[in-house]
Amino acid sequence: MNKAVLHDHLDGGLRSSTARELAKDINYSPLIDVENPSEFFDRSKCESLEEYLEAFTHTIALMQSYEHLERISFEAAEDMHNEGITLYESRYAPFFSVNQTLSPVSVLNAINSGFKQAESMYGIQCGLILCGMRHDLVNVKLVQELAIDNKDKIIGFDIAGPELNFRPNLFSDIFKKIVDAGINITIHAGEGDNVESIQEALDNGAQRIGHGVRIIEDIDVENNKLGKTANYILDNEIPLEVCITSNIHTNMYDSPQNHPINKLVELGFQVSLNTDNRLMSNTSINNELNVAKVAGVQNPESLLVKSAGYSFLS
Repeated sequence: MNKAVLHDHLDGGLRSSTARELAKDINYSPLIDVENPSEFFDRSKCESLEEYLEAFTHTIALMQSYEHLERISFEAAEDMHNEGITLYESRYAPFFSVNQTLSPVSVLNAINSGFKQAESMYGIQCGLILCGMRHDLVNVKLVQELAIDNKDKIIGFDIAGPELNFRPNLFSDIFKKIVDAGINITIHAGEGDNVESIQEALDNGAQRIGHGVRIIEDIDVENNKLGKTANYILDNEIPLEVCITSNIHTNMYDSPQNHPINKLVELGFQVSLNTDNRLMSNTSINNELNVAKVAGVQNPESLLVKSAGYSFLS
């Protein structure tokens, strides 16, 4: 029985022990003298999204060579395998790792090499989703071109980064080219912005919605009456890539009990359960299963099974 994770950021899922080793390897001073790297990266008590995102400057600094990318990718897949996942989708903004010695295609090759090693060793199937950074139109355009030129090396396209003020419609021309190229699309929406952002994601070809939990704002919960966007997502079985712990750490919700995942499941939405950023949120698949139970989901493991049917790897 396949179980899938659909929303996990490669630069948000390094092992803390590996981060320490790689920092020593390149003499990266902010990490070398840190006594507890897990604590250093943990953003579970951060007070702002900016504080949460600051941790990524350190992981990305460690992802500047083929060997490091290969190892990080292999270990991400290995960690997923060890928690029973058979289909693993990872996403990354490739130009974060482009430098004088590492070309954009080399970045893709390094990540896929790590994935292939994990598949050979454990049988886990892995795929890479490329992220354009939505606050940088030039970057999104470059990622679009890279995706189209290397369709055989990826499974999807996404835009990530600050959602507010950078809605999907800003990139309509880019999404049209991605659609025309036959590349799968998932878009971060309904996390840092509202239902209108989700609707724009749908209008631009999104087959899944990254996070998407704010669709609850388009639902009259007391009377189970759905607005236009919520009704479309439900009727067309558009999967929502839900990340409970991450949503709490970025102050969207103050507790699992107040998170809308259980209501969305009860209403029949296609909900997948995901880790988002395992290192920064100090989480894992097993932890997300436990948190989902606290949130009221009766059989959260079934969400992982159903996610296999939503996977771009299927």
